[in-house]
Amino acid sequence: MATLRLHTQFLDQADFILGRKCFIKTYSKHSFARDETLSCVKENVSLLQICFLSLTKHLTMLEYSMFRRKIFPVFSILFLLIAASNGVTFAQSVSPDVDLELAQMFAPALYFHPGEIFRPQPVEVLVDTARLQQERSFWFNSIVLSEVSISDLISYQQTDYALDAWYGDEGGSDYKNYTAHRRYYEASLSPSAGGLPVTAYAHILRDPETDSTTIQFWLFYYYNDWFNKHEGDWEMVQVVLDASGEPEWLILSQHHGGTRRPWETVRLEDGTHAQVFVALGSHANYFWEDEVYPNGQDVGNIRVEIMDRTGAAGRVIPEILIIPDRQEYNANPSFWSGMEWLLFGGRWGEHGLQSDFGGPLGPAEKGEQWENPYDWGLAQPLDADAWYANRLRVEVTGVAGLVSQVHLISEAAGSLPAAESLGNLAILHRDPAPGETFHAEIDVPPGVPFGVTATWPDAENSQVTHYTFDDISLGAEGKAELVLQASETPTLILPGESEPILPIQTEIESVTWDAPDLVWIGGILPVSDVVKGVALSLFAGLAPTLIYVIFFYWSDRYEKEPTRLLAAAFFWGALPALIVTIVVRIFYQLPVELLGPQAIEAVRAGLLTPVIEEALKGSVIIFLARRYRREFDNVLDGIIYGAMVGLGFAMTANTVSYLGAFFMRGFSGLGGTISVQGILFGLNHAFYSAIFGAGLGFARLARKSWQRWAVPLAAFVLAVIVHGLHNLILRSAIGIAPLAVIATWVGVIVMVVVMLWSLRRQQQIIKLELKDEIPQSLYLTLITPGARARSQWDALKGKDFSGWKKTRRLYQLCTELAFKKSQHRLQPSDIGIKEELDKLRQELQAQFDNEETE
Repeated sequence: MATLRLHTQFLDQADFILGRKCFIKTYSKHSFARDETLSCVKENVSLLQICFLSLTKHLTMLEYSMFRRKIFPVFSILFLLIAASNGVTFAQSVSPDVDLELAQMFAPALYFHPGEIFRPQPVEVLVDTARLQQERSFWFNSIVLSEVSISDLISYQQTDYALDAWYGDEGGSDYKNYTAHRRYYEASLSPSAGGLPVTAYAHILRDPETDSTTIQFWLFYYYNDWFNKHEGDWEMVQVVLDASGEPEWLILSQHHGGTRRPWETVRLEDGTHAQVFVALGSHANYFWEDEVYPNGQDVGNIRVEIMDRTGAAGRVIPEILIIPDRQEYNANPSFWSGMEWLLFGGRWGEHGLQSDFGGPLGPAEKGEQWENPYDWGLAQPLDADAWYANRLRVEVTGVAGLVSQVHLISEAAGSLPAAESLGNLAILHRDPAPGETFHAEIDVPPGVPFGVTATWPDAENSQVTHYTFDDISLGAEGKAELVLQASETPTLILPGESEPILPIQTEIESVTWDAPDLVWIGGILPVSDVVKGVALSLFAGLAPTLIYVIFFYWSDRYEKEPTRLLAAAFFWGALPALIVTIVVRIFYQLPVELLGPQAIEAVRAGLLTPVIEEALKGSVIIFLARRYRREFDNVLDGIIYGAMVGLGFAMTANTVSYLGAFFMRGFSGLGGTISVQGILFGLNHAFYSAIFGAGLGFARLARKSWQRWAVPLAAFVLAVIVHGLHNLILRSAIGIAPLAVIATWVGVIVMVVVMLWSLRRQQQIIKLELKDEIPQSLYLTLITPGARARSQWDALKGKDFSGWKKTRRLYQLCTELAFKKSQHRLQPSDIGIKEELDKLRQELQAQFDNEETE
């Protein structure tokens, strides 16, 4: 009757009489009338035609089967003759209006797990949030567009492009950062937050070879929050209509494939809307609610089981948007405005190191699933063959085409809401309760030999027992009853038989009962591999940082800072990184109602991260400058202490990221993460903190009191701005991603130039302040390039280690004396500097006296 209703609706349109375009889809078995679209474009319609149309409308009220078989073909022929006499033309493609009516009729009723927050929506939900990347092998990904529109996507038809959801910084926007994606979606994008409505894209194909019509409902989700977390997620529900327009099959997508059921075994609403149950996180589609579906995943050479879980919450029938084939779009792009995304060939989500962890390709890139959906759908396994291995099952077996029915009931409660009958198979979609007894009522045609296979689940031992009954034949009643209960052999009771029949074969099989929703790769790898992975992550976090630390330590040529203070700055700097990690994690776990969309947007725009991180690191530098005032002499000292704090921060953040990448994706997750975060961006935080440290160092030499607070404040603001600009470049730069690297290294070069200027300034201070202050030979050694290093090397060769240490300490005291004299010259009223000067002179004199004694 569904086809009849559709036919009647279109005949009922007054557009026929007005002479406008209208479309009648005929479902006659005559080939010349089937699947044709009649396009009537006549200003005047004859009385005969009007009478014909009116009569046809009334005839459609007759009993549908008689009309379809006998009456409608005749009127189809008459109407075609009338149309031909008036110059009517026939088009080969069906109107989108007709397709829309058809898709709306068979749109699925979607149900979700109570914990599921994502809903299928128009693709704008991702496009409006994303930037467009281009993947380049052995090179950086390119940022092609910082802001993307639907119309832009038609220009990018290669598979190396990807839409990347972007919140303003790499950490918050990373596809693995599921808490950030969840919170932003809940606050700003979900239908409940005022976002785009629940929507399905309908793609309808008519196959002339099989006389079938396939309706695909493509569902796009913002984020796949399952084991293989990634941005963007395409799923699909497919309805197959036979030659008469009657629904025949329902096929549901599940990860890399799908399963199918005959339409008569599908649970329906209002006769045409199939109930589809969406799995938590993965959005795979299934036929039953409150069920668990084990999915094996290969991770390297290891097979792990992860569960799909369904529920029955949030029931919705999606709005429908018709999408054409690419050929149809290219033939009439103006008509299909807004569907430019269909020609986008890239990934709907950020590239991942493994394909399953990256965004999926779009519907038109799915190969057979898109181009030949009928054959693809029928190639998928039956739902009952693919799933429910751990459920109580009773199945009638026998010759092909055997018509039978099996119904499960509970001995105590009678009907079982969790049980379903699929013709020759009955399944209980829950575990049997302790002591519960079941009866399977079996109906089979009399005299036909058949068998029965019963499966009893044992959840405690994660196994099932298969019982086989064979060579059974029923009498005139055609009925039998199978009794099943725990720890008992099932018995088959036949009418008129005094003794029950026992199974001829028993087989025990181990099956998956449950598994964690999230698998840490580190939890399933051998201990030796875990140790290697952790060691590699720690080494990768420390090694580049150690190289940078050595560089900064070496660059302080004239007055080495105490190693204990440098070490303290480094490890104290590592502490804020842990604080930030914890705070951000807590932030994203807070309820959206408490945060509000404004807070989420602030994080997305990158407004909070630079302020928080630079404040935490800056507090460490301030402490060092105040507590160890004597060692904090000038701009170079500030740069070095600031860089040490920043390097400590970067080391912790990078190491945490490496460990997370390893435990989530194994060794394959480390390569790209290490190269980008540790090597290319390893100096970022050192640079930001060095800016503030330089400001504090400048304040030590400032003549005016207002400069001593204004310059550090301005330096802090500059550090925040530079940090924010780096995030902004990552978010909005057009061109290749190395622009962000270049921006970072330009800043580093500026920092090195400032360090060289400071070194030059220190050399001038030494020449000025130590003249006539120390012996001439010592003075010449200190001001001559390379002489100081040669003298220390000679001391190490000619004397023991203690001799080298004394020589090094002598040079240190002399340079400190020079810097303190310079500070005193600039700030003569500072009593503390005068006291430090006196102490240095006394210690230096004691050093000279000791050398004379020796």
